[in-house]
Amino acid sequence: MTRTPYSQEISRQNKALFLFLLNQSFSMEGPLGGTANRKCDKLASAINVWLQNMTILPSGEEGIKDWIDVGVLGYRTDAQANPIIESALQGAPADRWIVSVAQLGANPARIDTKIQHIPNEQTGEMIEVPCEVPVWVDPKAKGGSPMCHVLYRAHETLNEWIGHHHNSFPPIVVNITDGRSQDGDPTPYAEAVRALSTNDGNVLLMNCHLSTTAADPLLFPTGEKGLPDELAWVLFRTSSVLPEPFHRYAVTEEVPLQKNARGMAFNTDMAGLVQFLNVTAQVVLRLR
Repeated sequence: MTRTPYSQEISRQNKALFLFLLNQSFSMEGPLGGTANRKCDKLASAINVWLQNMTILPSGEEGIKDWIDVGVLGYRTDAQANPIIESALQGAPADRWIVSVAQLGANPARIDTKIQHIPNEQTGEMIEVPCEVPVWVDPKAKGGSPMCHVLYRAHETLNEWIGHHHNSFPPIVVNITDGRSQDGDPTPYAEAVRALSTNDGNVLLMNCHLSTTAADPLLFPTGEKGLPDELAWVLFRTSSVLPEPFHRYAVTEEVPLQKNARGMAFNTDMAGLVQFLNVTAQVVLRLR
């Protein structure tokens, strides 16, 4: 009897893997379309929120359950245009490309204090409340954007991980970028990444396009309509079509997800980007 793809429950024996590819080139210094926010700042904030969620959601009485591995690779170039591909995680796990969420939870680079605005339960007025926020990733913006190189290195990393986790839910790769690959056409490298597979299905490649263009945001598009340029079109074409578990989750959580939707986000605000990242995680976490 053939098992339905993308249905493997995650466990300590069959872990899940999320691999992030973060564009850290000079262009990420620019503002996100229609806002005054630097793309690199928004990127770092969203990743830190997601990582914090991942150290909380798999937790139980015995602490953080070791069911999920995470990698965060930054990519940029040096002054001679040589590619720099390295872990963007700071703190104790930074010397390894793939770490467990248990290691992440125990080793943030630092704890920042930020002010949250929440409504007063009695008056309804907004009040300022300090909160502690763990930080693993800081914004960087320097050099060029070697997207082909990072996808090639991601392929190597994924292939090694899959060799030790044949029966796991397929790895999910999330490339967050402002779109322009400066070392060639990333399409064949993206196709090679998506061709990798576990016994449960092919690797899923998602793309988050943080564009400078002031175009309307899109989440999980089904076609190129609404995407403003060739940069966005390439990222759409290289994004995986979302499999059935994503659609089942969307129905229960009232997330708008149409047939043939692809794992792509374009110019979403902070809440939309975090939602995009959380959907990918929640689908996998339900398989436990």
